[in-house]
Amino acid sequence: MALHCPDTLTAVADLFMEMTPEKLSRLGDIYSPGIQFHDPIHEASGLDSLKLVLSKWFEKMPKVSFKVLDAHGDDLTGFLLWTMSYGPNDDERVIHGMSHFRFAPDGRIREQRDQWDASFVLYGEQPILGWLMHKIKRRAQVTPETRGRRIPRKP
Repeated sequence: MALHCPDTLTAVADLFMEMTPEKLSRLGDIYSPGIQFHDPIHEASGLDSLKLVLSKWFEKMPKVSFKVLDAHGDDLTGFLLWTMSYGPNDDERVIHGMSHFRFAPDGRIREQRDQWDASFVLYGEQPILGWLMHKIKRRAQVTPETRGRRIPRKP
């Protein structure tokens, strides 16, 4: 994949795609000690806090992998577009997400903000809540209309 970004973001993309619990010790290579991390569920201030969040995350989702789809940035800021796959092979789940980074003067990440649909993780795994969220989502969707008639939705 051709990345249109500085080497610092290439290192981040590589770490994402190679991330394992054993590689958490390498986080200091790309994250500054005062990293501010935010995603829909977690917040971490500082490298030790980020390592703790990620190690707990790997405990809950041991079979997880990332694929970086696109990356853009410069020496000040960058973006990664990615998918995260987790779960057993016969029931693999995929989450689409995006990460925004701000770099410190030394090239390491000082801030990371991840955006992804947390409702899938929070409600999709629970049968009753998942069913309810699916119904709410269908009601909220805008559907195209043709000649004043609604196009029937697929079940």
